[in-house]
Amino acid sequence: MIPILLIAAAVLGACLVFGYSSFVVGLALMAVGVLGLVAFLSTPGTVLRPGEREFVEERHYFGRNDDHHEFRK
Repeated sequence: MIPILLIAAAVLGACLVFGYSSFVVGLALMAVGVLGLVAFLSTPGTVLRPGEREFVEERHYFGRNDDHHEFRK
């Protein structure tokens, strides 16, 4: 909901400054869309759960000769 309000505010502000025309509305929507895309791509790909403070990379190991597992003999 908040991103929609921010887009509407940016378009309304551009229209108030530069005048109401389809060119101004289209240009403002394009600029806000590019800015939103850049912001989305710059965020990390994980969502931290409550209580977590840092991102931990998930690792997958294949095979039986791994050093991180202790196998019982």
